[in-house]
Amino acid sequence: MALYIIMAIISYCIGSINFSVILSKKMAGFDVREKGSGNAGTTNMLRSVGKKAAALTLICDILKGVVAIVLAIIIGNIFSDSNKELLLQIAGIAVVVGHTFPIFFGFKGGKGVATSLGILLMSNWKIGLICLVFALILMALTRMVSLRIMCSSSFISSINTIYK
Repeated sequence: MALYIIMAIISYCIGSINFSVILSKKMAGFDVREKGSGNAGTTNMLRSVGKKAAALTLICDILKGVVAIVLAIIIGNIFSDSNKELLLQIAGIAVVVGHTFPIFFGFKGGKGVATSLGILLMSNWKIGLICLVFALILMALTRMVSLRIMCSSSFISSINTIYK
């Protein structure tokens, strides 16, 4: 039981590292949550700081999900008597909760979309890449972030059903 609690705490702390706040302060001298939509996410970084900062934020947020899952896999292999699937689920949920409600940044974070993509890429890279391409196509067609998120979420469910 302690192993699962430790996994949750570590993953939550990984998720709590808010790269948009760190990068906006470093690159532009302000907290991105004080500008634009007030959200600590890639879209607000793009609008408030620029393309380079947004790209770095996106990559780092995706990597948070990847790192949490890789860590769960490593811990699952070290502690062979553990439930590996449960470790992965705990790590995935905790890293997204940490991203959304970061302890290091006053519990005001992003939406968790990029971090969830990192988890999806580690869980099933084929579905993750298909969803990424779908999101990029939607990005090219529309500027409405909420529409992209809703369509991508629906698409994930649909494609996941097909691949099972």
